[in-house]
Amino acid sequence: MQTRPVAPPAGGLGWANLGMDIVSVTRVRRLLTLYGEDFFRRMLTPGELADCRTSARLDVLGLCGRIAAKEAAFKTLRVRAVFLPWLDIVVRRSEGGWPLVELRGPAAAMAAESGIAAITVTISHDVDYAVAVAAPVLETGPPEGPVHPVHPEEPARPARPAAHDRAAAAGAPTAHHTPRRHTMSEGLQLVKNWLLARHEELDDIAPDLDLIENRLIDSLSFVEFVFLLEQHSGRSIQMETLEVDEIRTLAAIETHFFAAQAVQA
Repeated sequence: MQTRPVAPPAGGLGWANLGMDIVSVTRVRRLLTLYGEDFFRRMLTPGELADCRTSARLDVLGLCGRIAAKEAAFKTLRVRAVFLPWLDIVVRRSEGGWPLVELRGPAAAMAAESGIAAITVTISHDVDYAVAVAAPVLETGPPEGPVHPVHPEEPARPARPAAHDRAAAAGAPTAHHTPRRHTMSEGLQLVKNWLLARHEELDDIAPDLDLIENRLIDSLSFVEFVFLLEQHSGRSIQMETLEVDEIRTLAAIETHFFAAQAVQA
């Protein structure tokens, strides 16, 4: 028995996946205070940061608007088990003042596979929130290549293999094959405490709970989560090559980032 609705085929008649996102100004201001501008360099290109810069500081509302626009644009692609490619969805200010979206690398490839030629977005700000709505511009024929850059002075990032292909090539275990551990490492306990502090409705987090599907890690907290993993694991992490299954569950996080600590424990 069918239990979930099925969307029309990508590019089919009447098909137009809208994306929408809302970002808290308070939340972004807290991240800027805690981590400074370096935090947002993992999410915004130099050009995007320049669009948000005033003579005195980074404009928080501008940051919120671009973050919301990237998330909204990503939602139009309707992909699963893929992190938002922050630096491959570029939102710049046009000469007229409205936002323009440029898709690069993996984001452009995902759009081409879905029959999307481009994405248009609109942003609205209030005192406490920024909201963005995105809509795809559908291909009228076979894809002819990536979207032309809006700002060619920012070189496009090369495409990388799909996540499951890289994981298979490297022989990396997935969350579904991660063995449970009876002793939690100190680093993983700190990670778990961090998640529980941000989700007060939870009393505990099971080792095999899907953190992504249950929204314990969303697109914005993902970047902060990577900072946390770097701090407690002592490893440098590249978001562009991080696999979803490596952080899907607490058990997977321990396997990929705290295995040595768990053995010592």
